[in-house]
Amino acid sequence: MNRISRKLKENKKLLSIYFTAGYPNVEDTVTIIKNLEDAGVDMIEIGLPFSDPLADGPTIQASSTQALRNGMTTKLLFRQLKDIRKIVQIPLLLMGYFNPILQFGVEAFCKKCREIGIDGLIIPDLPVDEYHAQYKTIFEKYRLTNVFLITPQTSAER
Repeated sequence: MNRISRKLKENKKLLSIYFTAGYPNVEDTVTIIKNLEDAGVDMIEIGLPFSDPLADGPTIQASSTQALRNGMTTKLLFRQLKDIRKIVQIPLLLMGYFNPILQFGVEAFCKKCREIGIDGLIIPDLPVDEYHAQYKTIFEKYRLTNVFLITPQTSAER
């Protein structure tokens, strides 16, 4: 059972906070994570900045743009988080678009997430059927929870 499953098993309301890695500056990413845990946050969604965040609102678009200007990259974030589990115990999820994960290599990305202690991924533009057909086994191999989002267009069956 991973940290996300354990947290959900508590059967209580959770406070999950999102922030964009590298915003307001690159150096504070780990400090922000630690401060959020210290403040009582149950779970953290770490946003991977993307150059074309069209599905996001203006606030996340602006923070992603600034984070990229600050020099944040996926590789830099992985370097910053390599020792995160020495100081933070709550579930950590990476949230971002699928294109940068494809560019990194899905298996290499998932392996790196596991190595640094990431518990799950939120990839809003990864279709559910594509996930099940092509990527579920990779996510499971590295014990990563994939969190799907519900929208007004989500079918009742799903």
